[in-house]
Amino acid sequence: MRKLIIGAAALLAVALPSIAAADTGGSIQLTYASISDDLADSKDNVVALSGVVITDLQASGWRLQANATNSDADAYNNSFAYSQGELHAVYDMGNVQIGGFAGMLNANGFNYYEYGVEAAMNFSRGQVAISAAGASSPNSNLDSVTSVAVSGALMVTENLSVGATVSTTDYGNYGSSDSVDSYGVNVAYEVPNTDVTLGVGYRSSDFDNNTVDFIGVSVAWGFGDGARGRRMPGAAALIPDAIAIE
Repeated sequence: MRKLIIGAAALLAVALPSIAAADTGGSIQLTYASISDDLADSKDNVVALSGVVITDLQASGWRLQANATNSDADAYNNSFAYSQGELHAVYDMGNVQIGGFAGMLNANGFNYYEYGVEAAMNFSRGQVAISAAGASSPNSNLDSVTSVAVSGALMVTENLSVGATVSTTDYGNYGSSDSVDSYGVNVAYEVPNTDVTLGVGYRSSDFDNNTVDFIGVSVAWGFGDGARGRRMPGAAALIPDAIAIE
């Protein structure tokens, strides 16, 4: 952890002069989702607070993204905490962006260092993105985690968008030796003349012959240049897939 903190501090120290003169924007989002699975009354709900900040650097085409999520899931009459923080370096070539990221994940007390690569392609009314992530634990009893996710979004109107995600995550010895295969769909509506976006979504995860369904609503506030069409996915599947196998 110390090396990760020192490395992040060094990167920020180098980037600060550029950030001071850069365009910066992002969003903060609050999400509530009900959880149900094939085991009756075993899972209840999850509340998550997440945020992202994106800043363009003076170096042409380069930008930084920092994102974090903190969530609390109720299951089996207990509360389970999950958190994640990532720092991304992204190169924008116009319609195509490529990047790499590193961060930390806490999955109900199990700590992981995460890393990965990602790419996104923007179209006139949408975006397709893919990410591949790995995560290793300082606890030698836990296997390394791997995750691959593909997501897409389409602007139906100026204020209404629809999206979909597909992911597969292998958590090794954390909760199951099998991969968690998930898919999700969502709808987002940006309230006219405001910086507020309302969303509703559904996610289904399958593992060990058990299906876990998430049905959620969200509200997000954007600031600056915002994050729509610019946010890179990172290892976004790690927390919901970890909740699914808890």
